[in-house]
Amino acid sequence: MSEVRVASNAGFCFGVERAIELAVSAVEEGPGPVYTLGPIIHNPQVVEHLREKGLMMAKSLEEIQKGAVIIRSHGAPKGVIEEASSRNLKVIDATCPLVNRLKDRVMDLVGEGYKVVIVGDSDHPEVSAILSFAGPQCLAVKNVEELPNCENLTGKVGLVAQTTQSLKNLQEVASHLVVICSEIRVYQTTCHSTNTRSAEARKMAREVDVMVVVGGKNSSNTRRLADAAAEEGATTYHIESAEELAQLDIPKNCVFGVTAGASTPSWVIEEVVAALQSIG
Repeated sequence: MSEVRVASNAGFCFGVERAIELAVSAVEEGPGPVYTLGPIIHNPQVVEHLREKGLMMAKSLEEIQKGAVIIRSHGAPKGVIEEASSRNLKVIDATCPLVNRLKDRVMDLVGEGYKVVIVGDSDHPEVSAILSFAGPQCLAVKNVEELPNCENLTGKVGLVAQTTQSLKNLQEVASHLVVICSEIRVYQTTCHSTNTRSAEARKMAREVDVMVVVGGKNSSNTRRLADAAAEEGATTYHIESAEELAQLDIPKNCVFGVTAGASTPSWVIEEVVAALQSIG
């Protein structure tokens, strides 16, 4: 018989839970339509569930004629909230408090004359939003390998990280910068929940035969959990739902470890666990 172990910190983080609660309350209270700019979180099951409740999604403010607009947990680019208000839309800001803290750190550093480096994905909505506020004195790098392509990093440099980045990645970039810039100020802006989940996934991966990481394929923190588990040597599968297990060559009579990204609902995790337990 197979054994299934579930990480104690799998599933929603407080920022995601807060965003969903705000969205549900807005739809239930009304009046008028309620929209989000882009998916409220990076999980297709949750987005569909909220759509069924009446929450609509728009790609831009131009698509919204009336009602309320929710700023998703990743935040929004500069000027979006002001423009929404000018269109007489009710604005519900569901930006994660940790993302707002990161933005404040970046703006403080820019204001003090630092060239700011964000360790993160420039095309991720959280990072692109912050870059829009900070301007040309701020840039994003995915890892230490991208630093040689950057200019003007020999003076005063401020270093922060996308909230869902790994602490290890931030440390590696800091170690590289400290020897090339005249001054460096580093803020630890990664989410504590993300760090805890990563450490837990690595530990679990060393103790099981197969790791199953559950969450949206477009979720950066879920992808990093899968990467962390694979780096520890465990056979690792990143899936969005239990239905995907039928398409995989899942072994029997082994020990499974299950973890999930910060935007993965508990009911999806439970379905995956049940499916693994039925494998035998």
